[in-house]
Amino acid sequence: MSKRKWRRGPKILSIQELTRQEVVFWFDKPMNRGWFMSWQLRMAATVVGEKGVVFYAMPAGATTRFSDEDVIRAERRMHTAPTLEGRMELIDVLNRFDRGLGDVDDVIDAWENDPGY
Repeated sequence: MSKRKWRRGPKILSIQELTRQEVVFWFDKPMNRGWFMSWQLRMAATVVGEKGVVFYAMPAGATTRFSDEDVIRAERRMHTAPTLEGRMELIDVLNRFDRGLGDVDDVIDAWENDPGY
């Protein structure tokens, strides 16, 4: 009989953590990632990332000097909603506080330092 390679650890509390694992315990048995990735997570894992085919949905009518990647970075930093209304409002804030200098982080810093914030 061979020596066990794995032991059961604490519970995994998020899908993100689950997808990072190579081996997990299902009740008291170690299972390879291929087993749990055969759940519908496998499709999600294959369509995101550098070679993926899923993209952010950006507002069509909004214009700003910042790239879409900058807007998404600002969305994360400012904790705005990833909805059409949230992104339109975010772009409006970026445009109001933009002085044409620096990057999106400089604009967010100006927004955070505004006394009306």
